[in-house]
Amino acid sequence: MKSEPIQQTGPTSPIQIFRLNPLFSLVSPIVLFLILNSNCAAQLLDSVSLDTMKGFQSLAEADSHPQQVLKLVIHHQKYHAIPDEIRKYTNIQYLDLSKDHLKSVPTWIGELTSLQTLILSKNDIDSLPPEIGDVVNLKYFIMNRNPLNSLPPEIGKLKQLQYLDLWDDNIGDFPMDLQYLTNLRLLDLRDISINDDGQAVIKSYLPHCKILFSPGCQCRE
Repeated sequence: MKSEPIQQTGPTSPIQIFRLNPLFSLVSPIVLFLILNSNCAAQLLDSVSLDTMKGFQSLAEADSHPQQVLKLVIHHQKYHAIPDEIRKYTNIQYLDLSKDHLKSVPTWIGELTSLQTLILSKNDIDSLPPEIGDVVNLKYFIMNRNPLNSLPPEIGKLKQLQYLDLWDDNIGDFPMDLQYLTNLRLLDLRDISINDDGQAVIKSYLPHCKILFSPGCQCRE
């Protein structure tokens, strides 16, 4: 059976964009059409597709096609704050802003509800806003090597979260709300000073999850 041809919805059709733009070379034309057609809700890609596809690598490039930004990878910038331009990328599913000298995460991060992978490692972030819990499709949150000192209770709203990397952060308080992360499969807490009692409490919150600890310290909680 022959497939019906996809009609253009404007001056440039999604398939033309696919053929001309190597950023989408690893995403099938049909999936791309469903994502980019203005009459369709954004379709979530699987993790393999997101990991292997080439994403936008500059804000200038991404700003030319904000609704087409599924993946954005920018390193070694002196942003201090996540650029407001990213707020417009409502279909973004993969955001990597590691090594960008970031000091804070904006409250509008919760508006990026299609985001599945968020990488903020090797920055200067010491806190997360409660709105992080509104990123309802987040599966992979990589936040290692930041001076992060706590997690907001709203972290427990991330029902889809599977991997949380907090290695070498400064967290001294872990909320009971971690117990609601029922899909979490790996939690990396290495190089965080947590005594044996504290480690036991965290394990009790997440009995289904593999947790990586360094040896328990002799510190007080």
